[in-house]
Amino acid sequence: VRAFNEILEIRPAEAGAETGWQLTAPDGQAYFVWRNDSTSLWVDSRPFVAAGLDLSKLENVNGDWLVFLSSGFDMLNENVESTAQKQFETDAKALRDSISYHTALDHYGISFGDGNMFEWAKDVSTNDKDIVFVLNPESLINAGVDPNAVEGWVFAKVPVEIDGKQVEVDKLLKPFDLK
Repeated sequence: VRAFNEILEIRPAEAGAETGWQLTAPDGQAYFVWRNDSTSLWVDSRPFVAAGLDLSKLENVNGDWLVFLSSGFDMLNENVESTAQKQFETDAKALRDSISYHTALDHYGISFGDGNMFEWAKDVSTNDKDIVFVLNPESLINAGVDPNAVEGWVFAKVPVEIDGKQVEVDKLLKPFDLK
């Protein structure tokens, strides 16, 4: 929560009646949403379409956006908070199983399943990747994307821990230094 609040001090969240709180990437092509009942990751599909994506092969398309959702956690719709910071602090308790720490990049992250994540720096003063939108490229590649041709995204091997072992996996990354 402390590290996320540092991000919000640099890049304030936007409020939306329907969406809760939204942290938008500086280029406007991705955003992370948290609200009292769910979190979601929204990614502009147009750079992926330009790199060969056939949208008809994906189920998580909403207009020009690819949407990755967490499961609902406040089904009674009770815990609506008045600020982005308070909402995230409340939500973090419910999201405990979805929040992880990525040692290699010194980031915390929220998982949307299947290797898709939103990550933020543990310490923005020492990290040049303050926020990172992370996608598992497998379903996108299967839907026609050339992962090396997606404008604004980096296709890279990323070290992760799986079953206690460090392995490198393919990821599409959209990192930003907010300072």
